[in-house]
Amino acid sequence: MSTDTSTGRFTALYGEHQKLGASFTDFGGWQMPLKYGSELGEHNAVRSAAGLFDLSHMGEVWVEGPEAAKFLNYALAGNLGAVAVGNAKYSLICNTEGGIIDDLISYRFSEQKYLVVPNAGNAPTVAAALAERSVSGPDGAFDVTVTDASAGTSLIAVQGP
Repeated sequence: MSTDTSTGRFTALYGEHQKLGASFTDFGGWQMPLKYGSELGEHNAVRSAAGLFDLSHMGEVWVEGPEAAKFLNYALAGNLGAVAVGNAKYSLICNTEGGIIDDLISYRFSEQKYLVVPNAGNAPTVAAALAERSVSGPDGAFDVTVTDASAGTSLIAVQGP
């Protein structure tokens, strides 16, 4: 468990985590809260009420445009076009040899708007791969915009019953 904050990246909630007495650890180059006290106490709190988990280290890549579904069906494993608005799908982005670059979750916000959430350490790689694939499809460029919003976005998960 590390408390060294001389290196690494920090989420927008880092100061709040410090004030609340979190112990930190390095996770993919980010200083992330590991725990606040007793693991058993935190477990019981989440099981009986609710807990918050800072996911701000994760990537957020928006894919928008008339061909968003078609593009994501090309760029990712699985049929993202079949995901209903308001739902999400666990998927993979693979390299040209079929190896996995990252596992990710894609949320469908509208007919033409998706949010792809890659893991922290792979976010820049996934964003670059999506941007590259958006202009190099089998029929040329897709009618989409790929925007890496990771640096300016915070993400919190609410866990509990």
